Amino acid sequence: MPATARYSHQLLYATVRQRLLDDIAQGIYLPGQQIPTESDLCTLYNVSRITIRKAITELVKDGVLIRWQGKGTFVQSNKVENALLTVSGFTDFGVSQGKPTREEVIEQERVSSDPFCERLNIAGNGEMFRLLRVMYLDNEPLFIDCSWIPLSRYPGFDQVYHAGASTYKLFQQKYDSRVVSDKKTIDIFTATKAEALRLQCELGEPLFRISKIAYDQNDKPVHYSELFCRANRVTLTIDNHRH
Repeated sequence: MPATARYSHQLLYATVRQRLLDDIAQGIYLPGQQIPTESDLCTLYNVSRITIRKAITELVKDGVLIRWQGKGTFVQSNKVENALLTVSGFTDFGVSQGKPTREEVIEQERVSSDPFCERLNIAGNGEMFRLLRVMYLDNEPLFIDCSWIPLSRYPGFDQVYHAGASTYKLFQQKYDSRVVSDKKTIDIFTATKAEALRLQCELGEPLFRISKIAYDQNDKPVHYSELFCRANRVTLTIDNHRH
């Protein structure tokens, strides 16, 4: 491609990108709203599909837009300041945000406690209750939460738990165990096919992984969990104690 043609293409792409940004800033496209299809945008801006696709791809990389597989391209919802990383559970977090929460249970099963003995200070040869859920804020998937709960310390927990129940409230009401502190490790992963599907994000998109051990009022480990959330959807804040 001649240099003048490349320059012209770059100008078109930058113009389309800025027009989309302006439309979002002016409220023409609201957070969570689907933008027009590539074909419609080609007609609207009188440019080629290649130009539209490049502008959209860059805005997806910047976290302004999000592609949902099989649905289309949407304006990214506002970032959540991740107060959910305080000791409070997800139910309390939703109340603090004034937004409805729900969960989708993907898997629940009994597994061996052997890999968690040292971490949770429990004896071997026991069982854990493994709970894998997708947690939704305002009907949008916010994170994947996988928890391991020692049944030797909380016998029958897999029987009293039901979808939608607050695990922290169950610990307190059924076992007089109140979560008051935790220890977290945060690192970066890229979304696998399964994670991309559950979080409605791009394959390979950066995810925060927050590994956590929660402790009760007697400083005993309550559970171990791993939480995966999209890096462009949250701002991480950490508070070590529940008030």
